[in-house]
Amino acid sequence: MAIVSGTTAATISGSKALQKPRLPWRYRHRQAIVAWIILIPILLYYAIFSILPVVLNLIVSFTDWNGLSDTVQWVGLQNYARYLRDPYPFLILNTAFFALVILVIQTTVAFFVAVLLNQKLFGRGLYRALWYIPTLTSAAIMAQIALAFINPYGGVLNGLLKSVGTAPVIWTVDAGWMRMFVILFSIWRGLGSPIVLFLAALQGISRELYEAAQVDGASPWRLLVHITIPLLKPMILFVVITSIIGGFQIFEAVYIMTKGGPFNQTNVLLVQLYNDAFINSNLGVASAGAMIMMVLLLWFSIVNIRMLQRG
Repeated sequence: MAIVSGTTAATISGSKALQKPRLPWRYRHRQAIVAWIILIPILLYYAIFSILPVVLNLIVSFTDWNGLSDTVQWVGLQNYARYLRDPYPFLILNTAFFALVILVIQTTVAFFVAVLLNQKLFGRGLYRALWYIPTLTSAAIMAQIALAFINPYGGVLNGLLKSVGTAPVIWTVDAGWMRMFVILFSIWRGLGSPIVLFLAALQGISRELYEAAQVDGASPWRLLVHITIPLLKPMILFVVITSIIGGFQIFEAVYIMTKGGPFNQTNVLLVQLYNDAFINSNLGVASAGAMIMMVLLLWFSIVNIRMLQRG
């Protein structure tokens, strides 16, 4: 028994000697510590400049406050109830109309332009740059230039009409013309980003797929429908969601070119929020409108994601 006990004790002491010393906590978790050191500044920035403003906006939406006085009156859901009365329902529908029309036309044109620019064309790089330049320019400056074209007195379009012997048109008092100008301006200025996104996705499609289909006798239309579009579905979804968000955020074209006129027919929700906040000094109503817009955009995004997932 003494021999066995001595052998056992020797084995235990030997195994303890072979065990590595326990490392400090900070060394065992060094990767997690480094990750948090990198993430904390980003999370703080996101919390301060993204989450906190949304929370404060939500709180202000339940108050009656002009943004300057010390008195803040709690009004509950009254600010939200105002969006059930004129002119707000019309403004929401008008904004949705602009957003959907711009979405359909802009996405369709951007897709086919990207398909053409993906071909082997002479000066392809120059064409790509020309399509993207409007996106880089200031929207306010470009809206001022567009306004010079449609100015009823001395504008470029009326100058062309006079040159061919046609009477000038007072564009700014016709709601139909002004709607069309706002839509065309927004489409022209916003084409660059979806074109670049579609181009990046197209260049990720293997040429071998097209070559194999062409060997089997597939026409260009079948290549587009059965190869290009299915493989671009994730990018199409991304472009649709970002275009809807951009369409609901239309501001410069309306504020500079039409001021919401004529007779409030081209006014949109974001311009009205600006007027409520900084002209009418009613931050509560403006904040409620911002929350409503956020919910609408979230709903549109979820619907598009569900539709794409269902094929």
